Amino acid sequence: MKSRPHLALWLAAVSAAITAETAPPQLQTPDLTPVTFLQPVSHPPVALVRDGQPLATVYVSELTPSANLTLLVNELVEVVTLSTGATLDVVKDPPPADRPAIIIGNGEESTKAGIDATKLPIEGFVVKTAPNRVFLVGSTRPLPPMEIRNLAGSPYANDGTAWAVADFLERFVGVRWYWPITTGGRSVLKQATLSIQPSHYSDQPVFRKREFYPWYGYTRGSWRSVWFDKDAPTLPDSLLPPGTEKIEMQPLLAGLRAGNSWPYIIKVHEPQSFSREPNRWAEHADMFQREADGAPNLRMLCYSSQKALDYILEGCEKTWDQGKSVSWVTTTCVTVSPGDYRVHCHCEPCARLFEPDRAPYGTGSKVMALFVKRMCEAVKKRWPDKKVLYLPYWNYTECQEEIVFPDNLEVQMCTMAFGLMRQTEPRAHMERSLRAWSKKVGGRITTWEYSHRLPEWTCAPVQYPHLVQDYYRANHEILAGSFLNGGMIGEWSTAATTDYCWMKVLWNPDVNIDFMLDTLCDRMFGKAATACRELLRLECVRWEKAKWSEGLGDAGRVSPAVFTDTYPPEVVAKMIELRDRARREMAGDAVSEKRFAYWTWTFDAFLKEAKDAWSKAVRK
Repeated sequence: MKSRPHLALWLAAVSAAITAETAPPQLQTPDLTPVTFLQPVSHPPVALVRDGQPLATVYVSELTPSANLTLLVNELVEVVTLSTGATLDVVKDPPPADRPAIIIGNGEESTKAGIDATKLPIEGFVVKTAPNRVFLVGSTRPLPPMEIRNLAGSPYANDGTAWAVADFLERFVGVRWYWPITTGGRSVLKQATLSIQPSHYSDQPVFRKREFYPWYGYTRGSWRSVWFDKDAPTLPDSLLPPGTEKIEMQPLLAGLRAGNSWPYIIKVHEPQSFSREPNRWAEHADMFQREADGAPNLRMLCYSSQKALDYILEGCEKTWDQGKSVSWVTTTCVTVSPGDYRVHCHCEPCARLFEPDRAPYGTGSKVMALFVKRMCEAVKKRWPDKKVLYLPYWNYTECQEEIVFPDNLEVQMCTMAFGLMRQTEPRAHMERSLRAWSKKVGGRITTWEYSHRLPEWTCAPVQYPHLVQDYYRANHEILAGSFLNGGMIGEWSTAATTDYCWMKVLWNPDVNIDFMLDTLCDRMFGKAATACRELLRLECVRWEKAKWSEGLGDAGRVSPAVFTDTYPPEVVAKMIELRDRARREMAGDAVSEKRFAYWTWTFDAFLKEAKDAWSKAVRK
């Protein structure tokens, strides 16, 4: 992370690049995503709260607010109250012109103020002030109809107005959402008066898919630090409000603008219910993958089988021609996604195509590519306006360069344990596949990223926010965004700093990671901010840059040798020193103490892991 002198230099550069007229001091916040500043209208400041007394009302002009907008309007009222002590009323009728108001959404008044919501890019928004008015308006460009959710649970929507509210809360009210609100992850600054200087700016996401799972939150079953170890430490009840049984994620994710407006939604591992009815499907054995002994595997289709192709196409016919819903077809596309296993069918047609020399990511690629090509051809012939969405994964991740697909192919590619892409060749391998698939579809693709593989495999404080940023910067031209496959609570506790940055990067990869992390420590840990920054810097440097004596596989288990390379005794001793110093410096600050305890609740278990790894590395 950069030191404080860098902050002063950065602010000086910002001030030199934009005038005070186009960017009020309130907007010069280097830890937030950059926006496009526009010329504001000259008018007196819009006073929303003065000396703890509410002056303004909130009016939502959207006739049918989205789920995210509803969450964030509630958050606006709550956060303003926490910040100023004043409660702003949400009114049903447009406020009079002489009454200060926050106007949310597109309407007659915002149009008269010069905001054309129809011209804003999808998920884009404008924040614009006028006399007695703060307009928060998002794009109204239509999306293809879609009544569906995927594993991320995020509504498919053009949610620009919701994101305008989130940005306003961060930039003007001063809130930050670092980890779940239930666990103390929301930081709100105190101020008796909330007055908005003349402002006008716009923004839009770089990536249209920004999803995180589990979107619904974490129940007790997912409070374990290491998922495969039932005896692993669990998040202490003392760090949560009394009676907490579930840590909600929706308010946090809405604040971080997790959403999706990409029109091709994966139906992962579909169709996949055959094994539930073995008697029925045993009569169609030639539709399923053959094991080495010739037995059919009802969990996996055979992707050389005409019957399997016909079955998936039958679902398209039911959905697109007959109006009947099936699990693998949406209004815009049909998914091709095998069950959650390697593709390795021993029937004669598949066996001829299997390529053992392309392990681990390409042995089944030719089998699947030829099937997907046939699917694309059949769909294009019968439903030329529909797409085939393919999920390259397991041993069929690699792109078959020699196979030419019709122009109705869409791809969402699974990569590897993301934190392990700090290794040069594994990352390069993944990126070659991404670029090859992008070339095949003739545009952007999406990815399925494994954010859980590391935070839930070890108690170590694995941090790699700079790696995340570098990846999306390097691939922004070929990616439309990502689905983040999470797991246990460790992701949004010990690794929360990385996941917070990740969600911000998915909005715009040109955020300033170091200022974001510095500001997080300042706001969350009070007098111990400096010690916490040093600890976080050290954690980032060790995982992102420590030299490893051996490589790691894809899953996320950290070998004793790599653990020792990353966290040798002298580094761990420094981490203990910083942890203990932070505790001393924040003593008596109950809020900071609880936040720090939540962020470091696996630290003692990490020390035991380190000692065990050192002993095994020495014996080896």
